[in-house]
Amino acid sequence: MSDVQPESAPPAPVAPTEPTSPAPVAPTEPGPRPRTNALAVAALILAVLLSPLAALFGHIAAVQIGRSNGRERGAVIAWIAVGLGYLWLIAAIVAGVAVGQLLGR
Repeated sequence: MSDVQPESAPPAPVAPTEPTSPAPVAPTEPGPRPRTNALAVAALILAVLLSPLAALFGHIAAVQIGRSNGRERGAVIAWIAVGLGYLWLIAAIVAGVAVGQLLGR
């Protein structure tokens, strides 16, 4: 007897199976739509009216939106108002200094 064993036949090819689709997922109800922060809108209105108070209102609105955990939106509106509010504040200071120089004080 020989110690050599006959080679085993290669495994039979596995028939391809059709891909299984994942189990259908039940549609979920969308959560409540985040509301726009009213103070952010007020800050933007003040900014359009050239009021430096827009910076203050915008900062307060941005803090409120940040603390709302997604329940409020309007952060971009608030930060635009902040930027415009500071612009108007600087313009008011420059105008005040210019008027003071013209009046000789």
